[in-house]
Amino acid sequence: MEDEVDEARLYLQIGDVEVSLSGSIREINDRWQSIKDEDDWKSSVALISRASQDASMLYNELPSKKGAGLARMIDNCGLHRTTDLILAAIYYLRTVEMEDDSPPRVLKKLLSSTGKWTEEDIEKWNISLYINRMVEGGGGDDKTPLLTYPPGKDKNRHVILTSAGVEHLERLSA
Repeated sequence: MEDEVDEARLYLQIGDVEVSLSGSIREINDRWQSIKDEDDWKSSVALISRASQDASMLYNELPSKKGAGLARMIDNCGLHRTTDLILAAIYYLRTVEMEDDSPPRVLKKLLSSTGKWTEEDIEKWNISLYINRMVEGGGGDDKTPLLTYPPGKDKNRHVILTSAGVEHLERLSA
């Protein structure tokens, strides 16, 4: 059989449970099947399932569908810096909601609708200044622009992410 010769590796970590298998495809498949039947593995998967359901309930309690969607994105990517949060909000509006006009007041409303900050907290953020800095080049040491204006537009309400901006968010989410 050909798959006896092929080498494979499977590594999973869920909480404190770690699975590291290597060998032929058949060997790994057989050992993986026996691991899945163990009580430790089943309880770990059940904990993840419960945590996922709890998180979904938390997001579903938010008054805004857009806010819930952005909150999931922020949590999944582990975003904390104000610049990254604003970049994520613009990305969310452009790619998920397909909006092409988002003045800073709309971004503030969206960010506050995540339930993570109050409107008063976000009111202190100078979103226009953050946008201007990301247009001028705010992408790390090489100062690559993370945002740009689409052709024929030159207002902050119309900015879109550059490929460097998208790559920046992808790096943060990894």
